[in-house]
Amino acid sequence: MKKNVLERVTELRSRAMRSSDDKETFSLNNELSKLLSGINVAIEAYPELRANENVLHLQTTLNEVEEQISASRRAYNSSVMVYNNAIEMFPSNIIANYFKFSKDEFFKIDESEKTAPNVSNLFKK
Repeated sequence: MKKNVLERVTELRSRAMRSSDDKETFSLNNELSKLLSGINVAIEAYPELRANENVLHLQTTLNEVEEQISASRRAYNSSVMVYNNAIEMFPSNIIANYFKFSKDEFFKIDESEKTAPNVSNLFKK
C-alpha cells in the first residue's frame, strides 16, 4: 500500500476528531470512508495479499469500522429527528423558541457514496 494513502487516513481522522463544525466533520468522515473502502478494494487486486493473515485481519477490521460508522450515522440521524420534533411540538417548542434553538441537519450521504469507489489511482501493481 502506498504510504501517502495511510498518511491521508491518519490526517483525516485527526482533523475529524478536532473539528467542532458538523458540516466539516461530515465531509471529513465521508472522505475517510471513501479511503477505507478504497483500501479494501485495492487489496482484492493482489491475490498474494488476500491470502495473508494480516491482510485478512485488516479487511475484517475495516469492515467492522465501516459498520460502526454506519451505525453511528443512523444513531445521529435518529437523535436529530427526536431533537427537531421536540423543537416543533408543544410545550417544548415554547422553551425552544425562547432559547432560540434551531433545527439540526440530518447527515446525508452523497450519491457517489452509494457506488463502488474508483481506486485505480490509489494503488499501482
